[in-house]
Amino acid sequence: MLWPWLPGWDWWLPLAWLGWLCWRARPALACLLLGIVWALCYSHWQLAWLQQPALFQKSHIIAGSVVDAQHRDRGASRLIVSLKSLDGQALSPRPRVLLSWYGQGAAPARGDEIHSVSRLQPPHSLHNPGTFDSARWLLGQGITARGYLTGTLAHQAAVPSWRARLLARFRQLTDGQPARDWLLALSFGERAGLTPADWEVLRALGISHLFAISGLHIGLAAALGVLLGRLTGQPLAAALLGGGLALAYAWLAGFSLPTQRALLMLLLWLALLCWGRFWSGRRILLVTMALLLATMPWLALNQGFWLSVLAVAALLACAGWLGGNNLWRLQLGLTLLLLPLVMLLFGGVSWLSLPVNLVLIPLFSLLLIPLLLLACLLLVPAPGVAAWLLHGLGRLFEFLLAGLHWLAHALSPWLMLSALAQGIVLLAAALLLAGLLPRGRPVAWLALYLAGLQLWPGPSWEVRVLDVGQGLSVLVTQGKRALLYDTGNRFPSGFNMADAVILPLLTRLGIGRLDYLVISHDDSDHSGNREHLAATLPVARRLGAWPEGPRCRAGQRAEWGRLQLQVLWPEASTGHRNNDSCVLRIDDGRLALLLTGDIEARAERALLGRGPRLDAQLLLSPHHGSRSSSTEAFNRAVAPQLVVHTAGFNNRWGFPSPEVVARFAQQGVPQLVTGEHGMVHLAASGDRWRLVNARRPGPWYHRLNAWLNESKPLE
Repeated sequence: MLWPWLPGWDWWLPLAWLGWLCWRARPALACLLLGIVWALCYSHWQLAWLQQPALFQKSHIIAGSVVDAQHRDRGASRLIVSLKSLDGQALSPRPRVLLSWYGQGAAPARGDEIHSVSRLQPPHSLHNPGTFDSARWLLGQGITARGYLTGTLAHQAAVPSWRARLLARFRQLTDGQPARDWLLALSFGERAGLTPADWEVLRALGISHLFAISGLHIGLAAALGVLLGRLTGQPLAAALLGGGLALAYAWLAGFSLPTQRALLMLLLWLALLCWGRFWSGRRILLVTMALLLATMPWLALNQGFWLSVLAVAALLACAGWLGGNNLWRLQLGLTLLLLPLVMLLFGGVSWLSLPVNLVLIPLFSLLLIPLLLLACLLLVPAPGVAAWLLHGLGRLFEFLLAGLHWLAHALSPWLMLSALAQGIVLLAAALLLAGLLPRGRPVAWLALYLAGLQLWPGPSWEVRVLDVGQGLSVLVTQGKRALLYDTGNRFPSGFNMADAVILPLLTRLGIGRLDYLVISHDDSDHSGNREHLAATLPVARRLGAWPEGPRCRAGQRAEWGRLQLQVLWPEASTGHRNNDSCVLRIDDGRLALLLTGDIEARAERALLGRGPRLDAQLLLSPHHGSRSSSTEAFNRAVAPQLVVHTAGFNNRWGFPSPEVVARFAQQGVPQLVTGEHGMVHLAASGDRWRLVNARRPGPWYHRLNAWLNESKPLE
């Protein structure tokens, strides 16, 4: 999870030899070394196919089978495909890739064979504080590349499996029910029908775990089987029936990763029960983790794996400390123990989670899930009874979901916490721990030291050039006061840079309003989220390309705290969208930033002819580093100490262009590209900019893009 670089393939031999030497004297160290050897060999084995020449520079003909399919609105689908061949060459092992599919016809389904043309990219994620780490998520799912289908050559539908037939029967019997998507999520693990608004409600109330089939659901199925089996008076029959029902439920759910973890732990416990042996819950949990990680070491990168493991560990701890027969105390202890993890992973907490779970867990355990399982068992032998049960469950879920939506919207229980607020919560937990531990004084001193760091004065102003892919968004701050220049893109699928990058960062910084929201021009990669941000956040002043409001005009000036804002361009609208970009210079008298939008050579020459002050220590290259901009005369007039190119990773336009990079290099100016570096964070330090993040931080899987340049080793 944290290793900063992936050691070379040849490291396995000395590590294995060292592990062998330590086997007798230090068996725990030997097991650790051998585990590292296995994880290292597994990683190189799975990633070796990415080193094929020009893998990410052109389209390829792929053949494979669809492992999973998520169908979305507007004809878009996401397919996880196990590749059999690439350009006619067989692949071993078969890599998994995540492909986007767009079309009007029927999308490929699970089990289908496809023969298509595809463009691939390595796992990569936007790198900003609070942004979802898609590279880690992909590898945690065993996916080593992503891309999109540009053409389908052949599509062979799979013969419907028993699960697919049951799923079709279930859909038929619940057709027209408003709660059908929720019933599908609970029974078959099909959650594609749940909307982002639905997930917001589940997160706000802290009940997402109830609709992700995992330990609670598998355990309930097994408990029902054990209770029925005990009627025979045979312990073996009870264990077999419990394991059989749990296995059937996991099969219905498609053997997803959470169900695999829960099923393995449960079957291990039932086997020990039949064997007449007793293992502690801690030992069963550790053996389950070891078996799963030995099967797939990259599960260590899967957040769901750690959430479920730590939830079970917290449950075992609460049962041991508080007693296992009080649901209220168990839920309270579980909530408190998992609070830091939930807060760090999701950036907030739900203050309503405890009472809602106290009501819903018994309701799901004793009524809803048993009835749903019974309906699924009766789909084939008694479809009429199954339809009657599903109709009743649908009505129950309608009332339940209406109440949950009301709670989420009326009470707003989800509290997004800034980094400072999260730190205060963790400090309070550390101080509490220091008071409980017999030798907790060092923990208290550490907490006080961290609290002192928060009181240290920060820089007078800061600039964050956000990593928003192929687009632009720049956040300028003076303490809690903020100016945002451009908003990044918004895509037809609904994914947008406001929700993915900008709003999480503002929350992390504790910024709840914008003093200025400046839109350089109307291109969607600059203005795509202006209305969404204006509707979400209080905005004191709007400037630039807004349907209503003051437009940018050369000569506009404003005092903003310690800073001066000056609009240098345009003089008047020319009708050329790029060349009408709002050029904004921000300075404090010693240090300046020049924001240029997408102006091109013609606007640059006009600016030089007008003669405004252009010099700035920090320059955002015009038009993302396009060769149509950044003329030599303009670059020399600005004379920057640092240039930032806001270009997406491996973008199809080749930004920044080699010509522009060469011009700045000839001038001796350091350059950074957001797609490679991630968010560029600079703090004012006298008459120079201090680069806060000198390199793209993070572990080895953030640097897989080194394979794009075959002259560089993977580091």
